[in-house]
Amino acid sequence: MNLINGFYGRWVFLSNFYPSVLTWEGITYPTAEHAYNAGKTASRALRYVIAEAADPAKAKKLGRNLELRPDWERARYQVMRDVLRAKFACNPLRVEALLSTGDAVLIESQSVGDRWHDQHWGDCYCGRPACVEAGANHLGWLLMELRANLG
Repeated sequence: MNLINGFYGRWVFLSNFYPSVLTWEGITYPTAEHAYNAGKTASRALRYVIAEAADPAKAKKLGRNLELRPDWERARYQVMRDVLRAKFACNPLRVEALLSTGDAVLIESQSVGDRWHDQHWGDCYCGRPACVEAGANHLGWLLMELRANLG
């Protein structure tokens, strides 16, 4: 089985933190992380504030400190799906890069030294008790779904 276990090095473009300007729902964002976190709110004004965040970590922090849109729990995966589609579809080279992963299983993994410990969107195996069980890797699954739809 082919496996891409971590979005760094050659595969860094798969990360939502990777600089990849995209336009989603009429607003231009510097990264998919900015766009996803903006999607957490129904406020267009707050979406612009998040789009202007200095870096993806700041956009993520803003997204954690706002009133979530009422349908967020139901909408979060569709928002990520739409943001990823916008990230890749706007640039043929990005599509080509995603397709170059072939049939590999894509895992946003995190090991010792990483600090997100995200067991929802990725799979952290840093050794912390909260990271012992395999993560859900939703980002990886959505990227593989997009790759299949583009291929």
